[in-house]
Amino acid sequence: MSSNSERDLAHAPPSARAALAMYRERFGAAEATRPLIVAWAPGRVNLIGEHTDYNEGWVLPVAIDRAVAIAGRHLDAPEVQCVSAHHRAYARFPVPVGGVEVEQPGRARGLPLWGRFVRAVLAEYTALPEGAAPGFAGAIVGDVPVGGGMSSSAALEVAVATLVTALGGPALPPMAMAQLCQRAEQRAAGVRVGVMDQATACLGRANQAILLDCRRLEYTYIPAPFHETTLLVYNTSVPRSLAATAYNDRRAQCEAAVRILATAFPARRITALRDITPDDLERLGAALPDTLLRRVRHVVSENARVLEAADALRAGDLEALGRLLYASHASLRDDYEVSCPELDAVVEIAGQVAGVFGARMMGAGFGGGALILVRSDCVSSLEETLASEYPRRTRRVGQPYVCHSADGAAWLSVPGRDA
Repeated sequence: MSSNSERDLAHAPPSARAALAMYRERFGAAEATRPLIVAWAPGRVNLIGEHTDYNEGWVLPVAIDRAVAIAGRHLDAPEVQCVSAHHRAYARFPVPVGGVEVEQPGRARGLPLWGRFVRAVLAEYTALPEGAAPGFAGAIVGDVPVGGGMSSSAALEVAVATLVTALGGPALPPMAMAQLCQRAEQRAAGVRVGVMDQATACLGRANQAILLDCRRLEYTYIPAPFHETTLLVYNTSVPRSLAATAYNDRRAQCEAAVRILATAFPARRITALRDITPDDLERLGAALPDTLLRRVRHVVSENARVLEAADALRAGDLEALGRLLYASHASLRDDYEVSCPELDAVVEIAGQVAGVFGARMMGAGFGGGALILVRSDCVSSLEETLASEYPRRTRRVGQPYVCHSADGAAWLSVPGRDA
């Protein structure tokens, strides 16, 4: 994350400028003597490495040029007043104390999920040894599609955390901020998410992918300019709620497999599926029931694919990268069983279009979006084919999103004109 108080607002994401305008419209001249801060964080496209982060494996995400922004001012009162453009809703609640989230009596009781995300970030700050979180009024605007597999929730969390820092809250290193926001999402949504989404929002760099080791929390930037290639995310329009899906079940299955393998092979010191190599599968996998074996096979093979994909990027070999995307999707569909007919249809349709290197479902699964790596001069043809074929096969209308790499979270102070 960078602190960009001198950065010109014209170079901020469109959502940052929209958040500023919405703040002025909603809150007017209230607290106008206070500095007005605009903070934002990007969504992400994960090139490859799905369901590996919580298994202490590797992932290869890219921050994208779609962001969630929040414009806000410090309040003297220990409360938060927030308005969300996407949800067309207002929330007001006390700042948590000592990590404890206090319900607001009356109409604010039972916050919507987006409000719970905001409050959970503040609760995590107040739970720190040096913990403190300011009260503020804020306006939230984003262009990261909600439910599209591009991590709108992580972008919101990191944007709020960035605002907290800018308003005088504890300053954390990027990975520590990512872990705080990961805990906030687990707290708010009841889903045991890994750290990839929040780390990407904090660490993103334009024209670079992040090879992230989710065990050691170490990362390497891999050049990924994609000058003549486009990352297209196709939202299937299949709604999904991670808490209501098998996401937590999959994580529990992985943990069960670790317990079985650790007991059967104590000399190996297996603490996560990260410790299993492809060569181990045939010998160690015999100790597992079939369902757990397939879950393990996905995670182990996906970790190998991530490292191969990083090598393919370094070599500029997009054909090899595309083959790995298709292999990843097949593994997620057959071994991890988190795809759905609509995601499968997108991948199958994309594979028939000239100029497509590869495609796969992206995100937790059970809906959301698919990633397609396509030559830039073939994007129009791909979009036309999807527009005709996807509704015919699924009776749904999807939405394509062209994405480019971008920098991570940042903030600026708006000088001169007050609200």
